[in-house]
Amino acid sequence: MRAGLELWAHRSGVELAIEDDRSEPARAARLQEALRGGDCRFVIGPYGSDSTRACAAAADGAVVWNHGAAADDVQRMPGVISVPSPASAYLVALGGAVAKLRPHARVALTAGRGRFAGFAAQGLERAARSLGLELVGHFALPGSAGEIAAARPDAVLACGPLSQEVALFRPLRDSLPEALVGGVSPGLRDFPRQLGGDPDGFLAPVQWHPDTAPEPKLGPRSEDVVANARAKGCPELDYVAAQAYAVALIADRCTELEPDDPLAAARRLTTTTFYGAFGLDRATGVQREHRLVVIRWRGDEQRACTG
Repeated sequence: MRAGLELWAHRSGVELAIEDDRSEPARAARLQEALRGGDCRFVIGPYGSDSTRACAAAADGAVVWNHGAAADDVQRMPGVISVPSPASAYLVALGGAVAKLRPHARVALTAGRGRFAGFAAQGLERAARSLGLELVGHFALPGSAGEIAAARPDAVLACGPLSQEVALFRPLRDSLPEALVGGVSPGLRDFPRQLGGDPDGFLAPVQWHPDTAPEPKLGPRSEDVVANARAKGCPELDYVAAQAYAVALIADRCTELEPDDPLAAARRLTTTTFYGAFGLDRATGVQREHRLVVIRWRGDEQRACTG
């Protein structure tokens, strides 16, 4: 996140202030309010749905520029302007990739207890039939690789905390060596180290991949962002950095369009950045134009998966 914001600030020639909220929602809300009361042109929200939810509740309808909260309920909160696709689309995107790679697959779903995972699981449950997939079990995360293997799935899709996903993935490879396996954690560049092994074959939905980015109407192209990052000693950007950069582009543009009411400008705005499309649902406020990309690890590279 910091890498993405620093790249944007350097290109824009602005001074950037970054505060550490320690991933504590109450602290994030206090910091957001303090920065908003200072001389900042705009204040970008924190990373994570719990912290962003707290900031939005404390903001009482004031704008919260959201790059790191995909939970559907957060994106619907008054004042929240979201760049990423909502959580309910995550496993649907993964399911679509599985349907292309292995049509009519039997799929085991495993999800954590949080709201994010709940929205993701509900999205797949609603879409499975239309994707031509058969759901053969819904397991709690962390779960038993043996119990999941007993359902004889062709694919296992997970959504939950990184540590819980990784703890399941390690034994799952031995239990189901031929199954497609996907989750949220393989979308991180650090996934191979977290896994402690070869990531080859793992699938993940990501909010951004440099090979699938559109020609932007606003801001630099993907290749320019990647080149700038490499020039500054950051050889690999992941979607967390990209979405932080993108929300700064959107916030800057909306503040320029309507300095006294950037929230209204954001609700009307439809555009594209290197990160992808931007446009909010007029009724709910949920991000509706952006599309997730599914990646598949091949060796030590994340490649966009087209089936």
